[in-house]
Amino acid sequence: MADKLSIKVRVRKNLLDDNEVKQLMDNQIKLLTSKQLAVIIGLKSDAALRKQRSSKHSSLFPYCRIGRRIFYPVDLLVKTLHKNVVDAELR
Repeated sequence: MADKLSIKVRVRKNLLDDNEVKQLMDNQIKLLTSKQLAVIIGLKSDAALRKQRSSKHSSLFPYCRIGRRIFYPVDLLVKTLHKNVVDAELR
């Protein structure tokens, strides 16, 4: 087994780059709305996130409900994304 595995990942152009993510984390923004998260991850609307939440236990991203509004904690989003990284395999 190799000690280190190097993987190149292609990112869609409409996602945030590393500097924008760092700036987002450094700012006082701690919660994102569904629409804000949809823009960040490159969805056309927040309908996909809403559909995930409507099915019990099928939402990839942790969220909290305050009244009728849905918010996504930024720190948990980053942890979730890192936890769900899929390694590329050569065929």
